Amino acid sequence: MLVIGRNPIIETLNTDPNSLNKVIFLKNPQLTAKIKEIAELCKENNIKTMFLGKNDFTKFFPNKDKSEGITQGVIGFIKDFEYTSLPEIIEESKKIKNPLILILDEITDPHNMGAVIRSAVCLAADGIIIPRHNSAEVNHTVIKTSSGAVNHIKIAKETNLNNSLQYLKKNGYWIIGTDISAEKTVFESDLKIPIGLVIGSEGKGMRKSIKDNCDILLRIPMAGSMNSLNASVSAGIFLYEIFRQKNIS
Repeated sequence: MLVIGRNPIIETLNTDPNSLNKVIFLKNPQLTAKIKEIAELCKENNIKTMFLGKNDFTKFFPNKDKSEGITQGVIGFIKDFEYTSLPEIIEESKKIKNPLILILDEITDPHNMGAVIRSAVCLAADGIIIPRHNSAEVNHTVIKTSSGAVNHIKIAKETNLNNSLQYLKKNGYWIIGTDISAEKTVFESDLKIPIGLVIGSEGKGMRKSIKDNCDILLRIPMAGSMNSLNASVSAGIFLYEIFRQKNIS
């Protein structure tokens, strides 16, 4: 699997250098500070490096993604992302007061998923669940968009999200769904509880079966003629309010 871009590769080198098999640089007579940092970290960790001209360098990019990351001038090759089981995430979260697990219901845009993962890490989520089908996976676009945040949070890939929600409930979590038609807003709710937070897909929101399994539905209050936000923006607002409430005295 590819890792594209300077920040994601630096993050991978700092957190899990053994996962990198090789790093390829675009030949450039003016090496930036970050490119020099990557080259030095590769040398320290005995990771093979190559410098290629533009024609050879671009051959490593998928045809549909050639515009993404070439100007960053560096790509890494790593083993496929390793997902974690949901029971393992739950077990590790038992050490945490009022843990938060994020459930992404059929978010198919890898840029949105990467942005959500980055917010989740910045705002202290304790794990993420994605469905096995009809969802973006953790690939080079997600890694790049998250700026390497995927290296700092455990992600489970589950066949049936409804079963996952039931499993969370059995382990003491309250399932909160984000829904624009909910009566109560996120700012009117006590969120200092163990939470499984469901973020719906970009176009349709939560599926009905998932919505029916939620204990609480909350919305973001909005003004103006538009009544919906991008999935990653919605996730960031909910995550921040939960983080804020958990960190006030």
